[in-house]
Amino acid sequence: MKKIVDVGGLKIPVIREGIFVRYITNLYHLMPQKLALNIGLMVLISLTEGISLILLIPLLQLVGVGMGQGSLYQIEILINKFFTSMGLQPSLIAVLALYMGVVTVIALLRRWQMIMSYEIDYHFAAHLRKRLYEAIINSNWLFFSKNKASDFAHALTYEIERIGTGTSQFLTLLTSIMLLLVFVVLALKLAGLVMGLIIIAGLILIIFLRKKVYSSQESGEKVTATSRNIYSSIIQHLDGMKTIKTFNMEKDNVNIFSNQTDQVVHSYLQTIRSYADVRFLFDVGTVFILALIVIFLIQIIHISTAALLVLIYLFIRMVPQFSIIQTSYQYVLNMLPAFNNVIDLEKRCQENMELLNYEDDGQKLRKGVSLDNVSFSYQKDHYAVKDVDITIIAGQTTAIAGPSGAGKSTLADLVMGLIQPESGAVNVDGLPTSLNWRNQIGYVAQDTFLFNESIRFNLLVAQPDADENELREVLEMVAAYEFVSKLPKGLDTIIGDRGARLSGGERQRLALARAILRKPKLLILDEATSNLDSENEQRIMRAIDKLHGEITILVIAHRLSTIKNADYIYLLSEGRVIESGTWDELLQNEEGWFWDICDAQGVEH
Repeated sequence: MKKIVDVGGLKIPVIREGIFVRYITNLYHLMPQKLALNIGLMVLISLTEGISLILLIPLLQLVGVGMGQGSLYQIEILINKFFTSMGLQPSLIAVLALYMGVVTVIALLRRWQMIMSYEIDYHFAAHLRKRLYEAIINSNWLFFSKNKASDFAHALTYEIERIGTGTSQFLTLLTSIMLLLVFVVLALKLAGLVMGLIIIAGLILIIFLRKKVYSSQESGEKVTATSRNIYSSIIQHLDGMKTIKTFNMEKDNVNIFSNQTDQVVHSYLQTIRSYADVRFLFDVGTVFILALIVIFLIQIIHISTAALLVLIYLFIRMVPQFSIIQTSYQYVLNMLPAFNNVIDLEKRCQENMELLNYEDDGQKLRKGVSLDNVSFSYQKDHYAVKDVDITIIAGQTTAIAGPSGAGKSTLADLVMGLIQPESGAVNVDGLPTSLNWRNQIGYVAQDTFLFNESIRFNLLVAQPDADENELREVLEMVAAYEFVSKLPKGLDTIIGDRGARLSGGERQRLALARAILRKPKLLILDEATSNLDSENEQRIMRAIDKLHGEITILVIAHRLSTIKNADYIYLLSEGRVIESGTWDELLQNEEGWFWDICDAQGVEH
């Protein structure tokens, strides 16, 4: 059963079962050999740490501390035999030299193990990031458009970073556990009864702190939720900065962002308080246990001085390992919600994956594209297009006109295969659209997207092997060569985020040049001139008219002035075709919707 926590009004499930196994499985399958080698190094480090502790016994003997007749005496005999077998006497210099050699080996092993741990950490994070990005980019358009871009960005950046940190802590946890086991074995050998008491006391302490430790996972869920919200807010506010400024909304947005930032701070502080509380209680508890053990050893057991010193030294070495284990375990628990979020998002993307094949399967546009009785809805019982029949004849210019919200862009998405009809069919030359159909299409949208790169880069996206002559030819075709040549670095000029350093008309002409450079069989212009002034609109339309008859063109518009030269026009309203015909044929119906819109838009008829 999932526990529910409330975060800023959001009900968030805290999932505990199965996430850790899921995490370990993913980590192991990615790099089993490196993980095994890393664990092997942990074992070697732990064993050499044990050897360095054992070497304290001859050092104590050499400074005059008696070993008595117990376990320490037996270990002393074994060490003396070791030195004798090597032809050496256990002198101070020999013991110190051996001790320094062991410590050097430990340092080298730690260096190797630390480098490998970070390799595992970074490679695992990179692997998850690449895997998630591939799943996102291969998901179908309908799924992608229904999710916030900020949720994807949040998972790809912040959540992956948390997983990387958690992986580092997990490997630290393993190292400390193994080291602690060696210390426990030595302590059991030296004083089994005392060690038994320590273990019992430790278990009581762990049980006492159990609730505090598991609260780390709830804190992790809250951090995931609040940080996701602030990512969404950042992207939304930055994208809408112009609107914010024009409406004088700066103060309101600062307040909104400040509140969300405070929620993130609160979530983090809860996590830190949880760590600090456990650390405080653990430190106090271990000191209390140490005091009781020392009293027990001296006043009741009457342990030898050497054994007491070794046991106290062991205890002092063990306590930090307990603390590290506790802290690392909390970090891992705090990381698991981030891992769960990334894996679940990847799974949802894969469940909505679009199967693409970029190889040419021979399908070409020779006759035309037909939409036969096509229906599609984004929401149940609310159709964006309903029972639509449209034919786009090859080599001609077909126009789809209608008011905003009529379903025009949905039809363009259906033609491109970005979405699939719920009923009916989209055919190319009488056959269902193939997986590589989009390779035949050039698309220019109303909201032009350009990369924050050079003009050359933005054009070559469509045709990477295009040469200088081809670039110049296509720029001249769309009346863009003149303004490009006047830029400081010409084609190599960086144009800013989404082309912000260019005017709207310049961006639109570059978008059209990019689409034409692809040498498409079908050119789709989706409200490509709706945001332009008359002069720039005329430039774009003249460029389009030059292509008439050479390629198939689908023009989507709500302004009738842009479709006057189309070979055939479909009028769309509320997702249905209400009129169709040539410009002259539509004008013959003086009582039709087309005639009324011509009057409303001041178009001559």
